[in-house]
Amino acid sequence: MPKLMLAVATAFLLISCNNTTNNTAINKNITDSLNAELNLVSEKEIFNGFSVSIVNQKGTLYQNGFGYADKEAKRKYTDATIQNIASISKTFVGIALLKAQELGKLQLDDPVNKYLPFKVVNPLFPSVEITIRHLATHTSGIADNEYYLTKNYYLKPDQDLKGLKLVFDNTQLFNPYDSVVSMEVFLKNLLDTTGKWYTKDVFKNTKPGELYEYSNTGTTLAAYIVERATGQSFSAFTKKCILKPLQKNVF
Repeated sequence: MPKLMLAVATAFLLISCNNTTNNTAINKNITDSLNAELNLVSEKEIFNGFSVSIVNQKGTLYQNGFGYADKEAKRKYTDATIQNIASISKTFVGIALLKAQELGKLQLDDPVNKYLPFKVVNPLFPSVEITIRHLATHTSGIADNEYYLTKNYYLKPDQDLKGLKLVFDNTQLFNPYDSVVSMEVFLKNLLDTTGKWYTKDVFKNTKPGELYEYSNTGTTLAAYIVERATGQSFSAFTKKCILKPLQKNVF
């Protein structure tokens, strides 16, 4: 992996230093070098497949796919393969928080309860406020309990998975479309002491701000706070303030 990072860094250095070449494409030598390094990563089979893109303010400099999207069927992973973005969505939550702060809709050091219609308090540290910054830095003490793991994937209305296994990783499962609930309902049931999914392991035995521990539930709460602070759905806010400006100014 260090070699891969070195190759990518070298590519950027060569691109930025060479003023005589087209800045919207990496030259063939650098492309070949990147392909060779990334193929080495692919051959280790840590992942079935992946794709890599490098962009700057003028366009796409490099893009390629490696390995397989379906290894059994020998279907190649290309730069057009559709991939679940998973926790890359947390990048959007972070940017959305900063944009909302820039617009004067919230402050990172505000307590989360300033924006919520229900209370979120670590019962072990009831006098210590959980702040938006704690959510953003995964130091809130909010944990992912069993109900998060079983209620975070939902099928689309037209998906027919009859006869297929709906449980994966032993703990997570695909839920039917008609059981989808809003973020507010999900979070209130999970984090409020009166919620039907509230359990003793929702909060860690650590004071807010004291310990880093990755939290999907905490990130979901941050996205919901963006909605409450801006008066827009999270998808509408990110589309307006992140995706549309990127489409206009970068691509």
